[in-house]
Amino acid sequence: MFDTQRVPVKVYRWDDEGAPQVESAAGSIKTILKACLVTGYGEGNKRKDALGWEMAFEKTQEACFRSTHPKATKWWLGVDDTKYLAGGDVNNRYADVCGILEPTSATAGKAVQYVWRSSNRVRFTSAYYSDNSFRLKWVLVGHARAFALILLSPGNSSASPVLYFGEFPSLAVADEHQNLLGLGVDGERRYFGLNSYSDFNCSAMRDYKGDAPNAFYAGSNVVQSSVSYPSPISGGFTASDLYLFEEVNGSKYALRGFVPGLMRTNEAMPSNNVIPQGTVYDNLDNSGDEWMYVKVFSNHSGLLINLTAWEL
Repeated sequence: MFDTQRVPVKVYRWDDEGAPQVESAAGSIKTILKACLVTGYGEGNKRKDALGWEMAFEKTQEACFRSTHPKATKWWLGVDDTKYLAGGDVNNRYADVCGILEPTSATAGKAVQYVWRSSNRVRFTSAYYSDNSFRLKWVLVGHARAFALILLSPGNSSASPVLYFGEFPSLAVADEHQNLLGLGVDGERRYFGLNSYSDFNCSAMRDYKGDAPNAFYAGSNVVQSSVSYPSPISGGFTASDLYLFEEVNGSKYALRGFVPGLMRTNEAMPSNNVIPQGTVYDNLDNSGDEWMYVKVFSNHSGLLINLTAWEL
């Protein structure tokens, strides 16, 4: 159904030598993205080159990022990381992120696309509750045309925020806007806490015809009342691809693509003291690939991120 090929991904971590060591403060998300996407970090044989993206409209706590690959779409990721303690509220910490076509700043351009849940704009979380000096344990996985940034949760039953930006395999003919902005966990100013809104919220930059996007969601074959881990049938957990569905006719939806490199567990996963978030599994599907586990969804099902190769 999808005509794809496997593209190797690179993995960047907070505990790499020379990697940015950042706390839950304004500018931290921009700092991580700049190092992994644009400049690289480390010295000598410990050097880790960046993914080869470009950056524009940089300020101390904001910037735009775009793939330089010749086949990439023209969309930029705008990151406004000035919202730390916005309004003085310790629970109001986030980085505003959006897709921008022909940007004039990190928040404006010819076209700007945010992620919405109903009428609420979804934002990327960047702090652990109200801790002003919490050291972020981050992982970025990606290639020249897409990436995922994960902030590993230290909480026992809390979730790990995920930021996804880049191209996805599309069924649309000559799709020039097959660029996805996805935000895992609620993201609407609730930090790391799992609640009834926690999900992988996402939006394509434009609909399959190139017009302003309609409703859009990522779905799998997971049911909300899924069995808890370990499954009585498999003895462990199973996982399914995340498919992208677009509203095309009122309340009717059609399959447009899927999220490369990400899968959702079919089981409600246990607390972090049973399976720590950030656990890496080898060869889950007999492919030899490595997968990293985090928790994102309100029913406590997990997200698996491929650390070896993504489809494109």
